[in-house]
Amino acid sequence: METTPGFPTGPENVKQNMVRKRLLISAVVFILVIIIAVIAMWHITLKSGTTANPAPMDAAPAFGPKNAPVTIVEYADLGCPACLYWYKLGVLNQLRAKYGDQMRFVWRDYPVITLLSPAAAEAGQCANDQGRFWEFHDAVYEHDGNIQANDLEGYASAIGLNMSQFNECVSSRRYRDRVNAEMQEAFNYGYNGAPFFIVNDQVIIHGMQVLSVFSNVIDPMLAAKK
Repeated sequence: METTPGFPTGPENVKQNMVRKRLLISAVVFILVIIIAVIAMWHITLKSGTTANPAPMDAAPAFGPKNAPVTIVEYADLGCPACLYWYKLGVLNQLRAKYGDQMRFVWRDYPVITLLSPAAAEAGQCANDQGRFWEFHDAVYEHDGNIQANDLEGYASAIGLNMSQFNECVSSRRYRDRVNAEMQEAFNYGYNGAPFFIVNDQVIIHGMQVLSVFSNVIDPMLAAKK
């Protein structure tokens, strides 16, 4: 009896072919189960919204009541000369004096001006871990925005931070993702310079503006809420 080349016959060969076929079917079924499980988990993740936001707004350094009628968000860079100049103008203190509890002020990192800026931003977040961001912020600008690594460590020590905690935080790059996310958030506004300010998610104020520029935006907002 003739046999087809490549397809052996006989009881043993038939048995082997059946075993191979079962193994192949089992492998295909296993792969399909894995694929279905992965797709199901992906859908569950999307539906539940469990993807963590590395830069939640409520974790940002801020002062003023959370329910204040006006919120100003500053996107700035600790190594930025224009940001330093705005600080030296004293506009932030003028805003605090004029508006008090009517204003909440929030800092967001936009470290794009110098190569050292991202590391300085992460160090600022490490200071915020200990509730001392604004003291750290002021120390940087009071020393003309010098942000070499030894400068940052010196500011942290001067404002009384726990240095072992601060140094561990800095060396571990704990806040790299947060800083990167805030920088991308700033880019999404389409403004490539620092500083800039968002008032109540409505108005963008570009650059190192004086108090009157802010007041022209804030005063009508406050009047509309009365």
